[in-house]
Amino acid sequence: MNRIRHRNSGFTLIELLVVIAIIGLLVGLVLPAVQSSREAARRAQCQNNLKQIGIALNNYNDLHQVIVPGRIFKIDVGPPPASGCNGLMLSGCQDTPWFVMMLPQLEQQAIYNHFNFALGTEGPVSLGFPGFFANTTVFGMKIGLYQCPSDRIETFQFQTDFQSGIFSGPTLTKGNYAVSWGNTEWDQLDLTDPPVTNLTSPFGHTNRTVSMVTDGLSNTAFLAEIRQGSVNDIRGVIWTSVPGAGSYMTRFAPNGRHDVYLKDPMGVDELPDPTLCVPETGLPCISFATQGATFAGSRSQHPGGVHALQGDGAVRFIKGTIDPMIWIALNSINGGEAVDSHAY
Repeated sequence: MNRIRHRNSGFTLIELLVVIAIIGLLVGLVLPAVQSSREAARRAQCQNNLKQIGIALNNYNDLHQVIVPGRIFKIDVGPPPASGCNGLMLSGCQDTPWFVMMLPQLEQQAIYNHFNFALGTEGPVSLGFPGFFANTTVFGMKIGLYQCPSDRIETFQFQTDFQSGIFSGPTLTKGNYAVSWGNTEWDQLDLTDPPVTNLTSPFGHTNRTVSMVTDGLSNTAFLAEIRQGSVNDIRGVIWTSVPGAGSYMTRFAPNGRHDVYLKDPMGVDELPDPTLCVPETGLPCISFATQGATFAGSRSQHPGGVHALQGDGAVRFIKGTIDPMIWIALNSINGGEAVDSHAY
């Protein structure tokens, strides 16, 4: 009988390897383009978030005839702390940050109504910081407009060794946008050795008005991006004006680690307490004994720089390669600097 031989119709091992290699090559070519497209979409959403915040800022100014205060630190109830209501953080005064006061302009009237402004964010230390505990429900509310889609979503809890653990229970939400707090430190004082003059920024411990922005609203950065730290890291907690949380300083260029004043040789954010600092890759920090002498830079997860909101409502992408002195000039309201828009 004649035997009919049938050829195997499957792929040979060599053919399979060739197909796999081709697929791997195509994935290697397409994946970067897909990732780039996704990041472009995230950047567009982040830019839109800042534009919406810019509209809210203008609405607040129209209503109150003042730029939203960087913080309110007066005290309305209980005896004042021994140090008085000065510029120190965690002094036991009201210490309500700018973000809370803008909630109605962000269509968050219900959250605003639940906030106890008489006690504020901290409340008087003499009564055991009741403001913090009275407002923990509000602190746990996530405001989607303040979340950059390129960054992770984190929450915050105090470590148990902070203030003997009295604050360690509540969970606070985080965000990615902070106000410009000037070029020196959180206390907004001049630096010494070598001397550095603090330049007036759009926000701080005293109120500003639009008429004070003599450099021009289109030439002044009001807000910029910050990154969220891990669960025990204060950075990103927009319910407070702490550096790296509700505020940033310009002695670091965007995403930079070089202190232009050469006072911070390690190039890290300096935070007010060791239990508020959790250093990690791309987000280094140390604690500093003097609370007011703390600072943190503007940072983002976007490659190459950060978004910044100007006083006129425009949003610009500021490259990390910007001249540090131009970045400082952009964040002062009356420095009289002549800045070419092509420089950033």
